[in-house]
Amino acid sequence: MKKVLAIVLSVLMLVSLTACGGEKAPAKLEGVSAPVDVLSTVWGSYADDEKFFAMGGDYENMVDNAPGAVDVTNAETMQALLVCPADAAAMVDGAASLIHGMIANNFTAGAYHIKDGADQAAFVTAMQTAVKGNQWMCGFPEKLMIATLASDYVVVAFGAGDIIETFKTKLTAAYDVTVLAVEEALA
Repeated sequence: MKKVLAIVLSVLMLVSLTACGGEKAPAKLEGVSAPVDVLSTVWGSYADDEKFFAMGGDYENMVDNAPGAVDVTNAETMQALLVCPADAAAMVDGAASLIHGMIANNFTAGAYHIKDGADQAAFVTAMQTAVKGNQWMCGFPEKLMIATLASDYVVVAFGAGDIIETFKTKLTAAYDVTVLAVEEALA
């Protein structure tokens, strides 16, 4: 009887360990249905005295002082507004922007939803390379920050160091799944 019980318990333990070792689905960002939601949440956490004049969206759908969605099928817009090259744009199915209303080099933020099956780390690398290699007309932005949010969102921000620090603080406070993938000085 003891042997039978020991064998049954051993089999149950083996089955439970095997079930636990299965591949888990990648974590998704809860409560967010589009990249503009990420930037809206962060921008909404700014106090009035912290805000600066900003614009969001793409050339066709710019909104004042709020983030806006960007048409990811328009490669020229993705490159011009967010410094997102075509190979990186092909990895996303949604994007949003929040850009300083006077000088994009002061602050530009893009939030991106990574397509199912696309490599989030490859997107981060492509964006880091693109921002660092961009030909800036009004001088280099001071700082670059790229963060991942779960396995399906990436936020890229570059600009003046103090503005990027405030944005990073607000982003990490808003989303506890934020992981800083890149944080470096550019200028």
